[in-house]
Amino acid sequence: MRSLIPKFKILNAGAAPLVAAFCREIKLRDIIDEMVTWDPKQCRLSPGTLIEALVINVLTARKPLYRVEEFYREMNLSVLFGEGITADAFNDDALGRALTKLAKAHPNRVYLALALSAIKVHRIETRVVHADTTSISVAGEYDWEDEDNHLLDITYGYSKDRRPDLKQFLYGLITTGEGIPIFGEMRDGNMSDKKWNKEVLDRLQAMLPCDSGKRIYVADSALVTNDNLDLLFEKKIPFISRLPETFSISAELKDWAWSENRWQHLGSLVQKKDAAVYRIQQAVRELNGHTYRFIVVHSSSLDKKKEKSIKKMIETRKSELLSACDELAKRKFFCEADAKKELEIFLAKHASPLFELKTEIKEEQVIKRRVGRPRKGEPVNYQTYYRVVPSLVSVNEEFVKELKAKAATFVLITNILDDKELSPADVLREYKNQTAVELSFRFLKNPVYVDGIYVKNPERVVAIGYVFLMALLIYALLQRRVRRNLAKESKPLAIPGKRKSFSPTGTMLLEMLKPLTIATIETDSGFIHQVPENQWTEDIRRLLHLAGFSEEIYCGTNYGRSPYAN
Repeated sequence: MRSLIPKFKILNAGAAPLVAAFCREIKLRDIIDEMVTWDPKQCRLSPGTLIEALVINVLTARKPLYRVEEFYREMNLSVLFGEGITADAFNDDALGRALTKLAKAHPNRVYLALALSAIKVHRIETRVVHADTTSISVAGEYDWEDEDNHLLDITYGYSKDRRPDLKQFLYGLITTGEGIPIFGEMRDGNMSDKKWNKEVLDRLQAMLPCDSGKRIYVADSALVTNDNLDLLFEKKIPFISRLPETFSISAELKDWAWSENRWQHLGSLVQKKDAAVYRIQQAVRELNGHTYRFIVVHSSSLDKKKEKSIKKMIETRKSELLSACDELAKRKFFCEADAKKELEIFLAKHASPLFELKTEIKEEQVIKRRVGRPRKGEPVNYQTYYRVVPSLVSVNEEFVKELKAKAATFVLITNILDDKELSPADVLREYKNQTAVELSFRFLKNPVYVDGIYVKNPERVVAIGYVFLMALLIYALLQRRVRRNLAKESKPLAIPGKRKSFSPTGTMLLEMLKPLTIATIETDSGFIHQVPENQWTEDIRRLLHLAGFSEEIYCGTNYGRSPYAN
């Protein structure tokens, strides 16, 4: 006789159903299954399902590979993947094989296909893109079995993590201004930013669609080399970058701007307390036979490294000057003309607008004695000599202020010559939006999500690296949609810590959903999945709607949509 008491159990949910819904939106599972070579007869779960499971794990719990199965034992798998799947299907051997299949399927192409799907589904604007690289340090040897056919060199190189003792690989990213990573790849640990930019420029137009005319490529100063400038001209790619100080025209433009002193005041570019205030001057000049627009920018906020460098320079020069003053003051000159000449040489060498010096020539006399005892009544003879006595009076604070002001000046370069197409202020704004790609790197380095590389097989290191990129894509899509929908409303979202925000981070949004659980009830007609009613706070319901979904995604209805979805 069947029990009249329904069976039920309570399992964790957190943000996993929402992450899974975003994965389904861009067809993550389907695209991977289509591009990866696998045999459905020999696989309990498809590679796409296993990779999606890793993406969910990265964004909600971040367990190492051997503990993913343990993670899914506490999760409601029916809601995430459908009925009939058990946690042991996510064992580390199955996940490892899926990673190997992904590595062999050109994972950079797989990621690009996912990004293109996201661009289409989420209607992402790609007219302006931001490019950069970062290094990821790893421990271990990572030797490839086939040295002639390996995916990348995990090796020593310039470490942006300041860990030259560890091997590394590079992430190269292209994001939109909203931080959506529309292109991502892993590259050799010793590749330079200059070379990476050149290779990306060769492929850029073929890789990404652009429905709004020419795409503007924004990158840091590593983009600007003679070879890359020639390539940008040849391919007619509009770009914005920072002019490296190694180009002599950089110093010339700064001197010109300070002598002209016709600054256009822009104010701050962001609504933040103590935000930097900017002013600019524009010039059109030739460089290597091509015409560019240069924007000389002065910021009220001096970079801390530069401020420290100026302070150290002043202290060093002051120490050198005091030492030179002491050394000169010890010398004796038996002719005033010689003393004056030496003073002129000293001032020519050491005089600086940085310091105020006081100098004087002192005449001194000493008794000139001959050898032996002086005779009685012998007159006293005196020897006259001169000392040059320089002394440091003070540091010229006005000049130091000017030094700091000039140090807070940099030059932007663009081949977009028409002000109407992009004003000087807009050139600066687009360059400052380079922080979008830098924030993506923070995710990839954040131990909350990416707490080390736990696989030692180099193929699987590559594959798990692309899983992190997929997780970043989902994270960024969630953050973008919620922020865009909040911008249409007058009420901020209440987030953990008794805070309210119109621009919550993806981390805040995922944290909000962490307490949710799902009660699964077995009935005669099947299973019912429900989140306990007391967990549905107004803010959590609102978050789901802002993210484009309804509460139904927690009840096994995978495509519970909200009016906010678009």
